[in-house]
Amino acid sequence: MPGWGAGGGAGGGPGAKAGRKPSRRRKEVAPAAEAIAAALAMRGLQAPVREHRLITEWRDMVGDRVAARTWPDGLKDRVLWVRVASSAWLHELTLLKAQLIAGIDAVLGAPPVVADIRFHLGARKQVDDDDLIARAAMARRRPPPKPPKPLPPPASGEARAKIEREAATVADDELRALIAQVRIRHDK
Repeated sequence: MPGWGAGGGAGGGPGAKAGRKPSRRRKEVAPAAEAIAAALAMRGLQAPVREHRLITEWRDMVGDRVAARTWPDGLKDRVLWVRVASSAWLHELTLLKAQLIAGIDAVLGAPPVVADIRFHLGARKQVDDDDLIARAAMARRRPPPKPPKPLPPPASGEARAKIEREAATVADDELRALIAQVRIRHDK
């Protein structure tokens, strides 16, 4: 094969194939966290991933009580914008700003991602459909919704006949048919 010189194989020991260049030795096995951090750094993605953690780990950073009434809304020039459910909470959180920043720093580590927090009133912003990471994190924190109760079987026999007799007293044909249909379907 081109580029392979003659001579001893890798290490030259038994089982080494003649004609191969010595191979590079493999590096020590690194923990997954270090390998991921290195891969993110190589692609220049460390900062965006750390910033996105503000959304996915918000509850861990600020606690359940605050997370139930606030939503991270954006980050620009190390200023975190946070939507707040009411003006009373906006005032209280303004007084707790330093503690909130400390909680964020405790989860995200150094260097700090957030230097200041600005609060504003607003309803919870819906997560974009393409923001799968945030949606998955939010789903992980909420219990799954309970399935709806099944509808009872439609009325039959004497119950159906009774519903039809009662609906027959309605003068409007269209309304009479609609009332009968709904009552029969729900057996009421």
